[in-house]
Amino acid sequence: MVEWTVVLRCVAPLAVVTAVLAVAALVSAGASFLLVLCVLSGAGVVLGLYRARRPLARIDGRVGLRVGMLTGIAMIAAMGVALAITGVVERFGVHGMAGFDDQLTKEMVQSQQLGMKMAEQVIGPGQDAQMKQKEAEYATSPEVRAADVIFGLFVRGAAIVAIMSALGAFSGALQMRRRALRGRN
Repeated sequence: MVEWTVVLRCVAPLAVVTAVLAVAALVSAGASFLLVLCVLSGAGVVLGLYRARRPLARIDGRVGLRVGMLTGIAMIAAMGVALAITGVVERFGVHGMAGFDDQLTKEMVQSQQLGMKMAEQVIGPGQDAQMKQKEAEYATSPEVRAADVIFGLFVRGAAIVAIMSALGAFSGALQMRRRALRGRN
């Protein structure tokens, strides 16, 4: 049996460090690199900490998968809260989100233009100017912009949880193998 309270005590400091690195990564490329390393090594670190606290615990691929998934979810939650607080402070406290808004608008316009070109190739150039204007207004509305950002964050979060689960399963399988080799000696 996995002692989940012990696992959560191992996950919590790593999630906090990940959140701090996520905020620091907004201004520093070095912090971005450290954030990637933290995410990629997170499940292995948590399993190692758990093994150190509970040396007789059975750790295999299934346990590693579940611990990796929990680690990924905790990291995503911590990063989400930290980035949300940073965004609120930046937007309403410091009023410094103009660069982010400009970059997001440029990306959306480029995406919209690409979508229109693809639609014209599929449907044909018969769409009238008024319909194109309505689509442009809809695509740049605050609701669509917010949905685009939230969807992007969701996809990144799901990818991180999937990667953490796979790395946790791999790390758990390695720890099981290491324990089996020690038993033979």
